[in-house]
Amino acid sequence: MKPEELEAIASGLGLQFDEESGSIYGVQSGYLLLLHETDVKNQFRLSVSVSLNGNPADSEENELVWDDFKSESLPNLSTLSINQYTVSIVVKGAMRKSKTIEKLQTLIRDFVDFLESHHFVQVCGYSGQEGPVSLYQLGESIFIINEESYQFLKSNLQIEMDSYHSQKENVLLGTIGALLGALIGGAVALFIARLGYVAVAAGLVLGICTIKGYEMFARKLSRKGILISVVLMVVTVFLVNQIDLAMEVVAQLGVEFAYAFRVVNELIASGEYPDNYFFNLGMLAVFTLVGAGISISSVWSSHKTKGIVRKIA
Repeated sequence: MKPEELEAIASGLGLQFDEESGSIYGVQSGYLLLLHETDVKNQFRLSVSVSLNGNPADSEENELVWDDFKSESLPNLSTLSINQYTVSIVVKGAMRKSKTIEKLQTLIRDFVDFLESHHFVQVCGYSGQEGPVSLYQLGESIFIINEESYQFLKSNLQIEMDSYHSQKENVLLGTIGALLGALIGGAVALFIARLGYVAVAAGLVLGICTIKGYEMFARKLSRKGILISVVLMVVTVFLVNQIDLAMEVVAQLGVEFAYAFRVVNELIASGEYPDNYFFNLGMLAVFTLVGAGISISSVWSSHKTKGIVRKIA
C-alpha cells in the first residue's frame, strides 16, 4: 500500500504511523503493538512481545493457551507464529479500506483482551526481560525490545557493517558469480519462453540470481557490480532468445541443436530475421528488464537500509 493509505489505516485504528519503515504502532491496554503490511498484498502482521508466568510465549506450558486463542479467532485469523517472546498474527485485509480498518480493529481488540484475560505481561522481545520496551529499527528489521537489548544488537550490527565495508570488492570473482547467476536466471527465462510465455517473473529471477551471484563471490556489492550484472543480464536476454529460436528449429526440422543454433546466428548476422524476431526479442527484453529492474531496486534498497539504527517510539 501507499504510505498515505497506511497512514489512514493507522489513524482509523487510533495508532501512529512511521513512514520511513512503513510501520503502524501504538500502545493498547499497556501492550506495545506493531502492525505492518507483509510481502503479500493486503495482508498485515500484528506483533507483540509477551511472556506468561515467566515463560517464553512459545514454551510448551503455553501451547494450550494459544490453541484456545486460535480456535476462538479462527474466522479472522490467517496464521499465528511465535518465536520465543514475539507473537505475530497475519490477517488478510478487506477490499475496502473502511472494512480493513474494521477487521483490524476487531483483531486488535480480541487479541489484547486475550492477552489481558490470560495475564500475559509485556517483555523485551530479545531478552524476555519484563519492563518498559520501545520500538527500534535495526537494518531492515523492527524490534520490540528494551534499551539494553537495543544497545547490544546495535553494537553487533555495527561490527557486521564495519566488517562488510572493510572488505575489498573482488570484481573478477564477482563477475564470475554474476555470470553463474545469469546462467541460472537465463535457464528459468528460457523454460518460461519455451512454454510460450513472457513473464516479469523470469526477469525477477534473472535479476536476483545475477545480483546475488555477484555479491556472493565479490563479497561486496557496489554500483560497479550492479553495472556488470546489468550488462550480463542484457547479454543473457539476447542468448535466451537465440536459444529459443534454435530449439524451435530443432523441434520443426529435427536437426541437431548445435547446427540449428549456428544457422540461426548466421542468418541473423547476415540480416535475415525470422518473422516477429524483433517483436519477440523486444517483448522478452522489456519484461525481463522490468522484472530485473524491480529486483535490482529491491536489493539496492535493502543495502541502503542495512545500516539504519534508530528508535521509532
